[in-house]
Amino acid sequence: MTRSQLARSILLILLATLFAPERLRGEELRPYRVLLVISEQWKDPQSFLIADGGEFQTMVTLFKSWGIPFDILRLDQRVLDANDILDMQRRPRYGAIVWDVDSDHKIRPQNFEVLRESVERHHISVIAIGNRIKFPAVQELLGIKYRAEHLHSSHIENAAPASFLLRDLPKDLDEGGPKLPFRKRVQVQITSAQTLATQGGMPVITLRELNPTTRAIWIGGDVGQMFNYPAIRTVLRRAVTEAIGYALVKTWTNKVILAMDDLGNAQSAWLEHWHYPTLSAEQIRKYMIEPLRKHKAVLAINIVPGFVDDRLRRVEPTWQQVFVDEFGTKQDYVSTKRGLDEGVAAGVFEIQSHGWTHMQPDLESAPGPWFGSPLDGERAEVGWYREFFDVRRNREIPAAVQKFHMEQSKQWLHEQFGVVPLEFATGGNGVSTSLENNTWRIAAEVGFGYYGGYLGRDMAVQGLANSTAEFGGSDDVPLVLPAPPDGHDRGIVNDPEGFAKVFDRYPGRTFIGFDEYVGYLHADVRTLRTEEGAQRGTATSATRFTIAYDPHYCRALIAKGSTWQLHLSDWFRNQEQPQEVTADGKSACRRPQEWCAVSFGPGKSEHSFEIQF
Repeated sequence: MTRSQLARSILLILLATLFAPERLRGEELRPYRVLLVISEQWKDPQSFLIADGGEFQTMVTLFKSWGIPFDILRLDQRVLDANDILDMQRRPRYGAIVWDVDSDHKIRPQNFEVLRESVERHHISVIAIGNRIKFPAVQELLGIKYRAEHLHSSHIENAAPASFLLRDLPKDLDEGGPKLPFRKRVQVQITSAQTLATQGGMPVITLRELNPTTRAIWIGGDVGQMFNYPAIRTVLRRAVTEAIGYALVKTWTNKVILAMDDLGNAQSAWLEHWHYPTLSAEQIRKYMIEPLRKHKAVLAINIVPGFVDDRLRRVEPTWQQVFVDEFGTKQDYVSTKRGLDEGVAAGVFEIQSHGWTHMQPDLESAPGPWFGSPLDGERAEVGWYREFFDVRRNREIPAAVQKFHMEQSKQWLHEQFGVVPLEFATGGNGVSTSLENNTWRIAAEVGFGYYGGYLGRDMAVQGLANSTAEFGGSDDVPLVLPAPPDGHDRGIVNDPEGFAKVFDRYPGRTFIGFDEYVGYLHADVRTLRTEEGAQRGTATSATRFTIAYDPHYCRALIAKGSTWQLHLSDWFRNQEQPQEVTADGKSACRRPQEWCAVSFGPGKSEHSFEIQF
């Protein structure tokens, strides 16, 4: 090559570099973490218990279920500060901010310049929802102007089916959700955003490209109803991917958690309207273990390890009990235990906690005593058979008493079955809900990982009724299904053939246990570091991530392995041109498209994966 040719080549390279679109480059990839900014929705002043429903609780539930790492910033107690956004090296701590802040009278005076700098200077994308757009600074970033909100009967319609956010979603984005006669419609005027969906002819989902790598997304709708619609939940999940460029998520399509309550429960021997003989080993083997084996399914059994002995007036180990009750029925819990042990050994039973006794801690005082009472007297009152709320006296169970019963349940189940339960369910849904006696909070402190909602060391999310009814079986959460015929061992006694019918009613489903779900809820995904090759495009650059599995909560993923989905936005793939995704050093997929599976083998509590460019 002559000098003139070399000079011209260098000039062309320089011009291409100068006029090339902005790229993230490996070292500038945003961290895979979201900051959820709220106002007064977190009622617990200590920021641990999330209750009372609402869009905040729903988003926390969804982020946990999808495995999206996030922090929460509450502006009713805090003032937004640059240190909330940047790390010690003054680099962004987050790839996206989800803005769920209501009107300013519910928050402390804020410096919205911090939000503006986060987006415009540090290139952290922003996602705002519903009517949480009343602040001028937020509207300016989104490229819209808030006007009003009124009730309207119109549905949300997909106006940009080719866009990443709405691709493959139905024309009617309300499809599959509750059929309501009307909802609030937030009215906005477009200033510099693109309309992706409309409601009654007005924009309701918008996208603004602040630069080639930064997005401002508004997901409008009735903030009290919007996430009851599966398409809008999908838009939220994709918005995180669009905002950061990539996302590692777990989805739950066709996944079912089958659960059965009451095995070991003493009330079946004492309560007339709930009276039946405990299951024998033969019944368990024939009607439960065999169909579960056939369908490669798991049944989560919520067990009561402590039996309230009326004669001794104390709690005894359940599985030592063999007697004829006062109804004349033989109760052989020793045989029940043999059947349970067989199911555990076969890998089709998962042992979880239904409390310690299923009965009141105080069986002595007025209007008792329950001890020694006739079958048609106090013993027939169902309130005595609720462990974590005193239904008989209509008062809460003190926190210390609840904690003792939970700890006894865990210890006894461990001694009886060699397993520490991760899921918890109260007998008869009797729960205490005050902050000081809250059953979910105490269960989280004791070490349970799930009770109708997330439980952990960082927070407790009080169970959402619609987390199984409305969301269950979707991409978003597994369907938690009471095992037929009635969700209890009583159903097997009365209709032994009824249990196996669940597999005909739910064809094509995978029946997993709570342990697997808890494992993904507690997985810790972190952006680790970036390594650059000498020359981009010829040598490789890669961004590395770690996934840490807690030995307690994530034991199922450590034992059996795990699989995630890496989603890549259109703009990220076009600009960054990822070449390969590796998991623990092994190729997961080459030249990934919109998504690829990332699998990790069993035996390790920490894994790594890379996106190589």
